Amino acid sequence: MFLVGNYQINIKFGDTIVPIQPSMIQELTITQDIDRLLPTFKLAIKDSTGLLGEVTPFDRDLNVVTIEIARTENPDKMNEFVFYVDRRETNFDKEYVVMGTLKVDGLLDPSRIRNITGNVKSTIEGISTDELGISSTEVGASLNYDNFLLQPNWTNAKFLRYLKEYLLGKNEEAGYFCFIKNTVGKPTFVFKSVDELVETAARYKFLVGHKPLEDHYPVIDYKVFDNSQLIGIFGTKIQCYCYFDYETGTHKIVYADLDGYPSLTEQHLIEDDSIISGVPLVEGRSNQFTSNFKGRVKTNYYDRITGLINMWISTWGIENVAPGDIVRVLFSESLERGQLFLYQHSGYWLVKRVVHVITNSFMTQILLTRNGIDTTIETTLKQADSYKK
Repeated sequence: MFLVGNYQINIKFGDTIVPIQPSMIQELTITQDIDRLLPTFKLAIKDSTGLLGEVTPFDRDLNVVTIEIARTENPDKMNEFVFYVDRRETNFDKEYVVMGTLKVDGLLDPSRIRNITGNVKSTIEGISTDELGISSTEVGASLNYDNFLLQPNWTNAKFLRYLKEYLLGKNEEAGYFCFIKNTVGKPTFVFKSVDELVETAARYKFLVGHKPLEDHYPVIDYKVFDNSQLIGIFGTKIQCYCYFDYETGTHKIVYADLDGYPSLTEQHLIEDDSIISGVPLVEGRSNQFTSNFKGRVKTNYYDRITGLINMWISTWGIENVAPGDIVRVLFSESLERGQLFLYQHSGYWLVKRVVHVITNSFMTQILLTRNGIDTTIETTLKQADSYKK
């Protein structure tokens, strides 16, 4: 283990430990994203001797890169990532660059033709454990019901993506996310609805301001992106869709709306008097798997709502923060004035993407997302029926 800057790091190519000095690291980023199945990495180092890029043959032994990272000497917080190398580069300036994805087999091959009848939650857990080799799973209890599933000569990656887009929970939960996160040195397969993610307690607290606060990580920089007006063009208050009902032989027009949406905020970034219903979605015909395409439509709709506003924050390196976590952001001036929601971007956020940036120091950039704002100022926005408190 090497102590570098404000962190500890250990990098291995195959079984060989590579001594790393801060001056050698041009770029080291590790990215986890709620919309991407696997974490990725990019490592660019100064290879002045040409040993890695020009002398050592690139074979199976070098195809696995292990990166251990932590801000403290506490081994319980160490996060170890094991990656397959997908691409490598070397150039005249003696830079050696490798990029890859988390070491998980069984996603892209083989393709399978099968039908599965039974408990959906158990089926997905079985795919993770038996076919992907990931024993740690977080599959939502909303999928604890029986259904007929068909995998028509698809890879597991394509099959899981299909389920994510079309499944509807037993209590009509929707907006499912399917991804693999890596925390405390262990990959975990996650398949949960936005409802189930939102109901979890905040795992981290962040403070925007110059005065420190106990149990809060400092936000060194932040940037807010309000996408509500752009996304609003496609309809955010209601979503119209149609499908062919095979049982009755008729086309049906149905609507999905905000009723039951698991809001993180008191107000949606949607005008209360908006009448835009969005571009109508045309689905196929009802079948044994889905009788009305409600899961597909609600997931499409919830994806838009969840991304109405985003915020990038930069903070100290947090090795075990992961996509799907709920965090809370506070602005110190609002605390000083005794008005918590004076600053509209205070409150709960969902972690969408995590980027660990490692050079001379270890920093973490986190992309947060949510559906609206919290404010005590009167607005024309739609009030959430219920929201996380």
